[in-house]
Amino acid sequence: MSEPTTLRRCLRPAALALPLALSFASATLAEDFVPEVVTTKPAIDPGANVFVSEQQWIGAGSIAVFNQETLKLQEQLPVGAMGLMAITPDGKTAYAVSSYMKRITYGANEMALTSYDVTTGVIGPEVILPPKAAMALGYAMLLRFSPDQKFMLVQNATPASSITVVDLASGAVTQELPTPGCWGIYPALSGTKFSTICGDGTFASYTLSEDGASAEKTVSAPVFDADADPIFVQDARLGDTLYFATYKGKLIGLSDAGDAIEKVSETDIVAGVEGNWAPGGYGMMAAAAGKGALFISMHPDAKDGSQKTASKEIWAVDPVAGKVLARSEAEGMGSFTVTPGAEPLLFGTSEEGKLLKFTVGEDYALTKAGEVDVVGFAMHVAVTE
Repeated sequence: MSEPTTLRRCLRPAALALPLALSFASATLAEDFVPEVVTTKPAIDPGANVFVSEQQWIGAGSIAVFNQETLKLQEQLPVGAMGLMAITPDGKTAYAVSSYMKRITYGANEMALTSYDVTTGVIGPEVILPPKAAMALGYAMLLRFSPDQKFMLVQNATPASSITVVDLASGAVTQELPTPGCWGIYPALSGTKFSTICGDGTFASYTLSEDGASAEKTVSAPVFDADADPIFVQDARLGDTLYFATYKGKLIGLSDAGDAIEKVSETDIVAGVEGNWAPGGYGMMAAAAGKGALFISMHPDAKDGSQKTASKEIWAVDPVAGKVLARSEAEGMGSFTVTPGAEPLLFGTSEEGKLLKFTVGEDYALTKAGEVDVVGFAMHVAVTE
């Protein structure tokens, strides 16, 4: 049945008008539309920063850069899987060792040492490393500069222990230095010397040649008992003394000024304290140079195997006297660092995925001053002078 004549006459003008209306609307929108141009800031905001290694074990991680004052996220520097970071003392350049795994769970694995301009976020240059770097949580002592900043030292585990030496100026690997039975990288105050912890309670020290292709080695007398009371690999330096904490709560002070490491002090910070307290965590100790104190992550009811337990409190300690100066509640902190100035700040990461900021009072007590979210295995926090 055909449609009524009147309806047909009404529809035809409407159909003719529709393209005209759409054409007019399109012209109007075209005149009003201003395309958005995506841009990036040429540089991050000025000011002191705190760096967090947001490590991922499968997939890409990042180095997150936060402003110390505001905790504003400044940028995220992209790294590969199981990234380790190191920051130059001036805070202008970041380095990362990353794994780039072709098949994730097996097969080829390319490892690279990559540099980043912190101010602009520009990536490179990078050095392809022997595929031997330690694939571990983000401990600071696994990737460090030589004292003169000429070389980068990369901890290897195959599982044999060795250190790859990289000349940063030329971008060349100068050698793989065998360090059997030893672990960690602890630079001296000057030159090319560094030390490493050995499983028999000694420290081995190495002084690199000018070209980084060879090294002279010395070995210390035993400075701790690896069976009775082992030490944490986290170190903290105050002046000329390098400090390590033991699992049972002692502080051991070492001098690396001579050819070989020497023990210069040992104090017990938990003696007479009720509750069976002991150190614990990952980056669990840091020095406040401006205060002449160490801050140490502590937990109660310690037992064999609890050494990675996150903090219940953070203690401020005079390491010379072995005196506890303050005890501050700080639940669940796994790693932290302290700024070096006269009015230090403490920044740490928690098990809940937070970057926390604390001020340090005249009495060494901590006061929480802010928090912000972080992601990944955020076990390494760094600040610069």
